[in-house]
Amino acid sequence: MTTAAVILGGVLSVAVPVATPPAHAAYSFEWNEGVEVTTGFPDSGVHCGVAYTGTSGAGVCFQPSGDKIWVYDRGSDGASAVARWYTDYGRWGTCRNAHGYGTWAVCNKDFAEHHTIYFRAAQYDGSAEPPAYVGGESALDSSGT
Repeated sequence: MTTAAVILGGVLSVAVPVATPPAHAAYSFEWNEGVEVTTGFPDSGVHCGVAYTGTSGAGVCFQPSGDKIWVYDRGSDGASAVARWYTDYGRWGTCRNAHGYGTWAVCNKDFAEHHTIYFRAAQYDGSAEPPAYVGGESALDSSGT
């Protein structure tokens, strides 16, 4: 709380306390193009859960150590595999693997510690007009950060 002086009719009046609004983080949508990974997928510490779109499409994993989102393109359908993610503190975005069928891509994020990230696998057609999400999405999965 801060204090402000009030001037009425040219005369300084009593100091009036003014409430300072609490700090509030405003987050906007985050879009990341994943970096193709040909080696180095971690053997442990990765949560893949149920974030797969059926037998084709996309697969998504989250690595809490390093806050990495891994996206696998499982379909030779021309669409990109994407991870759609949300946090329990208001951030949200998409990590896209535009490298084609059979590839992994990773987005290196920096999430707040001791929170939850929710993620799902989906597909994105960047060549459509306008670009759009296509096909279904996986069930929502989650992991701690």
